[in-house]
Amino acid sequence: MTAFGRLWRRAPLWRTSVIVTVGALGMAAFYPTPALKKAMPWLPGHLPGATPYNAGSGASQPDGQQGAQPGGAPGLGDQIGVPDPGIAQHGSITIAGRTLPLPAGDWHPILTARSGAHGELSQQVLARTDRGVVSGVIVVRATQQPVPADLAEQLETPCHDDRDYAAHISDKAGVSQECSYTSNAVLENQSVSTDPFITAAFSRMRTLGFPIPSLMINVGWYYAAAAGKGTAHIETVETLVAPIEHGSRQLLAPPQYWNKASVHKNPDAAQFIDALDRWMIGWSRVLRQGFDGTLDTATLVPPLINDPSAPRPA
Repeated sequence: MTAFGRLWRRAPLWRTSVIVTVGALGMAAFYPTPALKKAMPWLPGHLPGATPYNAGSGASQPDGQQGAQPGGAPGLGDQIGVPDPGIAQHGSITIAGRTLPLPAGDWHPILTARSGAHGELSQQVLARTDRGVVSGVIVVRATQQPVPADLAEQLETPCHDDRDYAAHISDKAGVSQECSYTSNAVLENQSVSTDPFITAAFSRMRTLGFPIPSLMINVGWYYAAAAGKGTAHIETVETLVAPIEHGSRQLLAPPQYWNKASVHKNPDAAQFIDALDRWMIGWSRVLRQGFDGTLDTATLVPPLINDPSAPRPA
């Protein structure tokens, strides 16, 4: 009898430890955590509840949906989709059964998520590239089914941030709430957002080698339509636009000029912010039409779709 065989017979606690360890390794392989799957993509399984995306299908992931942590807080999602970033999307996409218009350019799907007891929330991140540089990022959230009104109020919070360059708020009591706002987003560090889904999307972009500028300007849009007592349908669209020289990651103005207090001290920064705010007023109307189901995609033509960082002819 070998030494291993004698030890197996005479050491029951060690034998039990070996059995438990092997079983745990098997469970980890077939039900890996997101971090483990990222580190070891060759593992055969996937996160419980996740729906793997077939990158060879050639189609975008519909209704990528954001999850909700206990209490309704946004989370990474119960079902995570990893689309093929080589796909280029134009014009519009569909999310949660609604039409989301896209600004000009090639938009690549980065990450999708869906969660909630009934798949109530959808989320998707797309990135626009121009001459190899990321010139825009879209983060969209939308509901498949009505959600509690208190969740809608949480998503409206950015509209009331004193650091916003500008905000346009319109409430119809008991009917709808709408706002758009313009703010900045510093992206030079690894913690892009406290939202785990957004953090994961930017991490994937970096892993894929997408050149991301150190700062982008966020034009956000929020809409909530009452659906019944204490519930609402909601959609939020954050469009991050890069204030850069076309074809490079060079900011139009030094970083210190991109906050609310000093933006108008630099003419290039001021011109960009003013142009972006004017564009957002018209774009908000298009986003609302997509939410209401009244959008005619044939109307998505320049200059309506051309934000200040839209691709220009070479």
